[in-house]
Formats: sequence, C-alpha cells, structure tokens
Amino acid sequence: MSAESHAIDAELIAELRSHFNETELAELILVCGQANLNNRAGNAAKQLLGSPDSR
Repeated sequence: MSAESHAIDAELIAELRSHFNETELAELILVCGQANLNNRAGNAAKQLLGSPDSR
C-alpha cells in the first residue's frame, strides 16, 4: 500500500471486504498510512542527523 496504493488489485480489496466493514477498512488504511509516515520520517531523520546506521 505504501509504494503503489493506487495499484491494489481487486482480489485483495474483495478479500479485505470479506473480513472488515467500511469503518474498519478506513481505520486500517489510516493505520497503514501512519506507519508509512513514521517509517519515512524515521529514515529521513537518520540521514539528516547522521545516525551511525546511515553511514
């Protein structure tokens, strides 16, 4: 979802809808989006702040 969110196939959407209602799907999307944002911000911070892992 974080790389190509517009390319999620119809089979996956159908499978998700068989397990989650619309509100739950919305929450799932928001949680995934927040995790993606946190990961990207964390990666940028390592690069900007010179973390030993980024060298």
